Formats: sequence, structure tokens, C-alpha cells
Amino acid sequence: MKITRVVLYGFMALLMLISTACSSGSGNSSNSSSQPSAGSSGSVPAPSESKADSGSGEQVSIRFTWWGDTKRHEKYNAIADLFEKANPNIKVVREFGSWDDYWNKLATQTAGGNAPDVVGMHATQVANYAQRGALLDLTPYVDSGDINLDDFPPAVVEVGKLNGQMLMVAQGVTMTGIFYNSSQLDKLGVQPPDFNWTWEQFEAKLKEIRAASQEKNFWPSADLSSDATSLMMFARQRDKNLFNEDGSLGVDKQDMVDWFGRWDKFRKEKLIPDAATNAQYTGVPLEQSMFITGKVAFTTVPYNQIPNYQNFTKEGEVRALRRPTDPSGKDGEFIEGAYLSVSKTSKHPKEAARFISFFVNNEEAVKIFKTEQGALGSTKGNEIIKPLLNPAQQRAVKAIEDTLKIAGKLPLPPAGQGQVNEVLSDEAEALAFGQISVDKAADEFISKAQAILKK
Repeated sequence: MKITRVVLYGFMALLMLISTACSSGSGNSSNSSSQPSAGSSGSVPAPSESKADSGSGEQVSIRFTWWGDTKRHEKYNAIADLFEKANPNIKVVREFGSWDDYWNKLATQTAGGNAPDVVGMHATQVANYAQRGALLDLTPYVDSGDINLDDFPPAVVEVGKLNGQMLMVAQGVTMTGIFYNSSQLDKLGVQPPDFNWTWEQFEAKLKEIRAASQEKNFWPSADLSSDATSLMMFARQRDKNLFNEDGSLGVDKQDMVDWFGRWDKFRKEKLIPDAATNAQYTGVPLEQSMFITGKVAFTTVPYNQIPNYQNFTKEGEVRALRRPTDPSGKDGEFIEGAYLSVSKTSKHPKEAARFISFFVNNEEAVKIFKTEQGALGSTKGNEIIKPLLNPAQQRAVKAIEDTLKIAGKLPLPPAGQGQVNEVLSDEAEALAFGQISVDKAADEFISKAQAILKK
């Protein structure tokens, strides 16, 4: 599915305003914690995030939750500290965790009517909350000026709308690809792949790396068999989507046999980690991940994470590639992003809205945030951070710009997406441990996913 001309031009215009940049983050991030302190330096300018004066009303507390690793926690806490200084009557209680822990906890909190006021949201997760009516329509707060989107291009504003309601405000726009460490490949005497590479070239490169290093605790690639976004891309290459427009499952058994079969073959050839090793590193902080500690050469990560991964890399450059392509198929990439939403149950929606506006507009806040979640939603914010971007951030924006040319848009994921993702992970793990066959894993995934989506 090709991105429409209007959306493409909108996003290209956004990215052209910065010479750097860049959801999901996914995967390896720090464990849950709550309300740490984080200092900030410099003077705090008069807030520019809202058209309305925040005032000095009664003392209130709003809860703010997000996912990420240690470096991201530092940035979010610093921005929350700035907001509290500019709004002394509002206290921001912070909650955060790793990607998997975050969504599991948020689902439980939402079901129990105890969701945080301001929630970090992702394009692949929003349907789970929107279709349950768990998110507040922010349109009145945009109209009143409590949330200022004056400097947001129309295409970026539209990304946050579902069924005519403004449910999210964009923090950033990105796509996901494959990361590698230049120094690691140099030491192995292996030439880096081209940015555009095929599944056949991917397999050949893994075998080349395996031949160059027989080290026991090293593998050419991470195991991506349980990664839902990789499966979504794989399906799109076959002119399908993991989830159809009507919310039904868009892949069939043969698709899943091919998907699980590829990674099972790689595992047997020692091109990806064994199941026990993979389980050992699941959910660890980024700095302890297999990629950062040099135990795998390739892994899949959103492009905006290049600077974050570079921060933990002692030697070499973290560089990005497209996910492997299918020359006989379609382009599989799709636009991702990270957003901020307000829970429908928030007792302080006005203060929550103002916090969001501060986060995405305040000059000092955007200087801290930079390209943490992708190209900023605000064109003015992008102009502010442009002189501050480092080489890693430059590589991030280059990857976004190159991939954006061929990226499409996903159908709105169904409310059962999270459960389907869990099934994918469970079946991939059972296969990795040799508990079931490829054929059985495909059967189980299809039948369980279809049952979930029919509810």
C-alpha cells in the first residue's frame, strides 16, 4: 500500500525542516520504576506551550506514564521537572517501564479504571484503547488553546485522529529497520549490507558473519520470529496486512509457515540465538541487551533509536538498514510514531492537556527531547533543535527520509491486537524450544488469533 500524495508531502515537509531526526520503541529497555528525581539546568522561559495562562489554582497531581530505557527516562523526567517549575500548582507523578511491561500494566490499569492521566501512546496500540472508549477526545482542548497545535502540519495533526476524534498528539514520526555496529563488522572483515537488501541477501550475510566468527556466545542476528512489527512488514510484502481493515486476520497458514520456518531454519543453522539464550535477554535494560553487549550483529529497532543505541555503544557507529525486502513483492514499510493521550477517566483533563502542550511545544522541553521519538510534530520545534543534532541523529533522519519514500499506512489495528501479539510470542517461543513444529506453530497462531479477533 503506497502512502497517499498528501500524507507523503506532509511528512516530507516535516522532515525537510530538520536535517536529522527520528516509536516503539521496542524491545530492550529498562524495568519498571516510579517517580524518580531528575534535575534540569538553566533558566525556565515563560511557557509557550499554551495560549492560555496556566494560572496558580489549587494544587493537583497528574500521573504520567511512558515506556523506554534509562536515557529516555532521564529526558522525560527532565521535561516533567521543567513543567512543574513553570506550573507550581501541578505535580507530575511519573510511572514508566519496559515496552512489554508498560503495555501489560496500562491494560490492567485501564481495565480497573485507574489509568494515568497522561499516557504514552503508540500507533500500533491505540485501537486497543480507542475502541474501548478509554481515551479522551482532545478536540475541545485544542479549540480552547490548552493544547497548541498551531505549528503542527495538517498531516501530523491528522495522524492523531481516529473516527473524527483527536485522541493523540504526535511526539514523533519514525519507521523501523535493522541496526548494526560498523566496528563489529569491520573486525569480522565483513562488508556492511546495502541500505536496500533482500531476504536472500540477508540470509547470505548472516552466513558470511557466522563463517567469520564461530564464537559460542555470538550470533549474526537477533531472533525476530516473535516481533509483531516484523511480521506486519512481511505480510505487507505479500500485499496483505496482519490485520485487515475490518479487524480480521489478514495472513493465512502458509504465510505463517513461511514466517516461522525461516527463523526456525536460521536457529538450527546457529544464525540466531537458541531459545534459552533469547529468553535470558528478554526484557533486560538496553545497556545489557544482546546488541549492545555485542552478542548479535543485527537487530530490529525504530530508526529514532539510533542516537539512544549510540549512547551505549563504546566503539563504532550504530547504523541502520531497511528490513530485508522481497524483490517479487511489495514494499513492506509503514509509518510509525509515538504520541501522548489523556485517559477518559482523568480527574484533571485540563492540566493533563496543558502538560501535553508543554511537552511538545516548550522551547526547553523540545531541546531536551530532540529526536527521541522521531521527527518532532511541531515545525517550530524542529527549527529549534536543528542546530543541536549530532551525527547519530543525522543518521536517524537519513534513514527516516529514505524509508519514508516507500512507506505506507497501516489499517487501524483491532482492539485484540495486543492479545494476538502475545499469541505470536508464545508460539514463536514454543517453536524455539522445540515443543512444537513449524506447521503446528502456524496452525496454533492462526486459530488462536482468529478466535481473539472474533470476540
